[in-house]
Amino acid sequence: MNDPFAKAAFMMFMVSELHPFLDGNGRLARVMMNAELVKGEQSKIIIPTVFREDYIPALRVLSRQQHPDVYIRMLQRAQQFTATIFGEDIDLMQNMLERSNAFKEGDENILKIVNQ
Repeated sequence: MNDPFAKAAFMMFMVSELHPFLDGNGRLARVMMNAELVKGEQSKIIIPTVFREDYIPALRVLSRQQHPDVYIRMLQRAQQFTATIFGEDIDLMQNMLERSNAFKEGDENILKIVNQ
């Protein structure tokens, strides 16, 4: 497996599926995923709060139904989103995230990706 995105997706799923620790497995999974992406000189992936309603179901679909398509599309969409957040100024970057509703929670979240 030479594709950095494929390695990253596998690493993230493996850690979250194995769930080796009592706490922090999701964070560790995302750190390991991003380590693979950085190694492959690709854009990192941030899972913003607004994506949580896509992220968790996508992992469940892969784990319980062995359908990777939803999971892969979710990660690709998150990577595309993350690539739009750039700059050296943290306030500017936070403003970009706020304008994109990255921190929103609740029913306004989208699950369209699961139904595609």
